[in-house]
Amino acid sequence: MSSRHLRRLVQEVFDCAYTNMRKTQTETRAMKLKEASTHWLRHTGASMEIERGRALKDLSEDLGHASMATTDTVYVQSENKKRAESGKARKVN
Repeated sequence: MSSRHLRRLVQEVFDCAYTNMRKTQTETRAMKLKEASTHWLRHTGASMEIERGRALKDLSEDLGHASMATTDTVYVQSENKKRAESGKARKVN
């Protein structure tokens, strides 16, 4: 199976899930699946691995990044920024 064929199959699953979700959820929620792609899935999976504490070196190798700095910038630093932003809105009691 080629990577192109695999991409097409995954996209078909996302499209089918979108169609089914439109029947039970709001259009806004369903649109997240409509916009999903294999690249989105890769990014989401890598972000979840970082959150679980997976070693950056191992994840970087699995993703095929030439440098751990790329993985750090794209996944770790973006997660840190997201956490910092969410903390700004938090009320202090």
